[in-house]
Amino acid sequence: MGNMKSKIQKIILTLPVMAVTAIAQATSPYMGSDVTLTTAPNGAIAREEVVTITPQITYAEPTIDKVAEGIWSIGGYSLANTSVIEGDDGLIVYDTGDTREESEHIRKAIESISDKPIKVIIYSHSHYAMGAGALVDNPEDVVVIGHPKLNETVDSSLKGGGAPSAIPEVGPILTARTMSHFGLLLPETGPDAGVAAKLDMGKPIAFLPATRTVKDGEELELLGVKLQFFTEYMSDDYNLTVWVPEKEAVLNNFLWPGTPNLYSLRGAVYRSPLDWRDGLKVIRDLQPEILLNTHTRAVVGQEKVMKTLTLYMDMMSFTYDQTLRGIMRGMGPDDLRHFVTIPPHFNEIPENFQGYGETVHFPEAIYQYVIGWFDWDSTKLFKIAPEEAALRTVDLMGGKKKVLKATRAAFDKKEFAWAAELVQHLYLLDRNDKEIRQLKADILRQLAYRTTGSISRGFLLSEALALEGKIKAPLVILPSPEIIAGSPATFVDYYRIYIDPGKSRNTDKVIEFVFTDQEEQRVALHIRRGIVEFVPEPSNYLKQADFVLELDGKTWAELYLNSTTLGEAVASGKVKVEGNQKDLTVIFDMFDKFEPAKNFLVPPLEG
Repeated sequence: MGNMKSKIQKIILTLPVMAVTAIAQATSPYMGSDVTLTTAPNGAIAREEVVTITPQITYAEPTIDKVAEGIWSIGGYSLANTSVIEGDDGLIVYDTGDTREESEHIRKAIESISDKPIKVIIYSHSHYAMGAGALVDNPEDVVVIGHPKLNETVDSSLKGGGAPSAIPEVGPILTARTMSHFGLLLPETGPDAGVAAKLDMGKPIAFLPATRTVKDGEELELLGVKLQFFTEYMSDDYNLTVWVPEKEAVLNNFLWPGTPNLYSLRGAVYRSPLDWRDGLKVIRDLQPEILLNTHTRAVVGQEKVMKTLTLYMDMMSFTYDQTLRGIMRGMGPDDLRHFVTIPPHFNEIPENFQGYGETVHFPEAIYQYVIGWFDWDSTKLFKIAPEEAALRTVDLMGGKKKVLKATRAAFDKKEFAWAAELVQHLYLLDRNDKEIRQLKADILRQLAYRTTGSISRGFLLSEALALEGKIKAPLVILPSPEIIAGSPATFVDYYRIYIDPGKSRNTDKVIEFVFTDQEEQRVALHIRRGIVEFVPEPSNYLKQADFVLELDGKTWAELYLNSTTLGEAVASGKVKVEGNQKDLTVIFDMFDKFEPAKNFLVPPLEG
């Protein structure tokens, strides 16, 4: 009787999941549900609501928006807005653009509204802090205010290649993913063009480190303007929120132009919905009249501000709590993406429009943080390799021709999500099959046209174009030679992850590096049977160096990026070696080398 009761309980729990999944598929724009596509001004084919709602919450063109007397929001010059507050004898600027070029344009806009000099710069967070130096002539005369973690976060991001990463060694792959994330590989015009503002990458920056950090709740009076700072809570980064009581205005990076992006497809650390929500609570409890936002248009009027904040917070709480509810009902990540569906009343504010990130991607990230990768499905504990699974699945389905026929049938029924799953089996069997590549590209393109999220669109169309051979999507984007040369010891440490364990399984050697342009700084790598230990102080290490390399940071950058070989560097006199150079060369060859010709996500078309 007990077993029967248990079985009934399991069935009761399972039926709602099955029902929710069936409803979700029936209404999915990716599984045949009707959607209205339209053409954006730049020729991009997209969902109608993308074209109509996006301009309501972002500055599509360079704009100077006078929000109140002495307060401006400047947008359209950068992915981030710049807020300006007029003080007695100078200006306070909140966020600065992400490159020198962006900030030069922003500076001209600021100069068109006031003759007063910029005397205070405040960073909302680390992502858009790279242009400050272009805003002013004499940085030493400017107070630069940031979160206590800002300088450290910027330093880590730059060393990782530019994309924020909790583990900077993998920054280069996150930076490459950022290219797709922001649609940087897409054409400027035409059906496959992007539908959102683009992030400039690879251009010169002008970062000014924060010279003054502030604590949560700290108050300052600058240029005759009273300011209060809040630092406790995070959205996608360590945030600095500013309250200007005399203006009843809040400057913040918590309210975005689109549903809170609780997981970034480019890859990022866990973004706590509770932390993000509580950052908004701080703003709500101030009951501001004006919201100046890093990414979305300013919101003005207390009633409108309070409604916007409440619905934005509630959207986050709903997503988080319903994900936990699903977890407590035994659902795994695949179930949760169909279980958590957003009620229509959240769409009463355009800021909740899913035009950037999309809720469907968030529950899995929460699950991963709460529980980890294992979803309690024991059949996944010892999965075979993807290529092997594809081979067996295609064989079981009757071979390539039948799978291809089923894929095309799904495409014709506009069941593009199902078609994508089917075509992937065929693609894994032969990544150079032109027919399969084109079919996969066609499927991804239709998914892209139907999504509201600019991030999803960027990834889908980037891969589609790469499959067609129209672009090359890089697998990694390594830091610049200047970044590596400026901190060579850091990149000696990072070099350890490139060791080939097969080539080095019988090796036990220590290589010491002496950097002549870093006050003779010494660090070492101990290559030990398939692993590499970074040694920050070789003089205190348990094993003496077998080889010593004397070089400068610039030369190490060339070696790291594989723009020169060890032999060439020694022959040119850039590297001096103590120890057997031939043996050292063998050890250097145990590390993976960056090869630009092989740096692609999708293999180039052959022939």
